[in-house]
Amino acid sequence: MSPREPAIQGPGAAPARSLGFALTLLVLCTAPGSAAPEAAEAGAALFQKECANCHGPQGWGGKDGEYPRLAGLPASYVQLQLEAFRDRKRRNKPMIPIFKAGRLRGDDIAAVAAHLAALPPPEPAQVGVPETQEYDRELGEELYINGCSLCHGPDGNGKPGTENPPVTRQYPAYLVKQLRDFRTGERWHEYAEALFQEAEPYELDAMLAYMLELNRRPATSGAPEANDTPEPPQD
Repeated sequence: MSPREPAIQGPGAAPARSLGFALTLLVLCTAPGSAAPEAAEAGAALFQKECANCHGPQGWGGKDGEYPRLAGLPASYVQLQLEAFRDRKRRNKPMIPIFKAGRLRGDDIAAVAAHLAALPPPEPAQVGVPETQEYDRELGEELYINGCSLCHGPDGNGKPGTENPPVTRQYPAYLVKQLRDFRTGERWHEYAEALFQEAEPYELDAMLAYMLELNRRPATSGAPEANDTPEPPQD
């Protein structure tokens, strides 16, 4: 998928605003997880053998986001996603043979997740995040703060101590695809209806553009505490 792919359109949807290239995403990046060093070391060889061919030796992904960056994502989040691929709860064709052949099993998943959490994330320019963009910034900030910041942090760098991933330093095209998958139900999200299915494409574009803007800001303090319980978004 190219970052220039147009935004999702639906019946009666308002026209999407231009972002320099069309956007429409979420999900999923900067806060490293805190895993035991021995687990990270054990996962390094597994990652290089099973995952680096697509996601790169540093875990930075590639092919304009066809393979997302994984470096620096929380270990608990990565483990949950790998388990979802293993159990076919999240579908992705390249992941099928890895688990079908039993190439990652038992403690392997946790070890790979620990290794990835210990890797430094790429800089925004290395995943193609634009330096400038035109969009309805006020709308984008409002939608992100009200719908996303409690879980993903006011600075977009995730929520330490939880499995909530950051939404920064990720390929725009990959984010577009995840938003699409949340919207269509291809990928599960607890608040998919309120955040994605009821939103207009131009609203999603604005929210995504604001997330990309967060890449150019220093991390801020005041993120919600790890034991906070997110409340469902209000319609």
